[in-house]
Amino acid sequence: MSQEDFPPPDLEQLDRALRSIRFNPRASFGPELLGRLRHGERSKGAVILWRRRPALGVIAAGLALAAGIALLLRPAPDVVVDRCCYDLDGGGAADDGVILVAQRDAKVRRLRVYEDRDHSGGFSAGDVVRLDRVGEPAMRTGVAVGLITTEHCCLDFDGGGPNDDALLVIGVPPDRVMMAAIYEHRAPQGNMPDAFPLR
Repeated sequence: MSQEDFPPPDLEQLDRALRSIRFNPRASFGPELLGRLRHGERSKGAVILWRRRPALGVIAAGLALAAGIALLLRPAPDVVVDRCCYDLDGGGAADDGVILVAQRDAKVRRLRVYEDRDHSGGFSAGDVVRLDRVGEPAMRTGVAVGLITTEHCCLDFDGGGPNDDALLVIGVPPDRVMMAAIYEHRAPQGNMPDAFPLR
């Protein structure tokens, strides 16, 4: 310690007296504090009780209601639907399948046409992908001589529940797929619509 750490000689007695002081709460402090809280007494800056501020309760209830509505309106998670086995590429054998990632009964996010090489009845690692579509349907470029159209109706391709969807595949035999689309095939009611909803 340096000399500066010690008080001057004339203040040593006061320094010792101050260092010997100890502060302890009185024994009745705890029960007194609990009693004041039970009676609703709050210190300055403390959180205000809801019953004293009804407007805050209304705001909190409104926020809870808004959060509940947001949960109800959020989009449902995507579903994966795997349908096999058809002749989709015109090769003659019912060894093709389609796997979709879609919003339930709504938009198809991804559509994949595959050849079920291992005859597992579904998409697996050894299968050959003939078309992998992300987004809207579009025709593949290239030589398209001898196009055939294949349609399969009516199944649940978009995971919505009812068997109201159709699969349309345009290909070149024996194993080229040029385009694939899912559309909702609604039962005719009065006038037939000009187009079915494309998924």
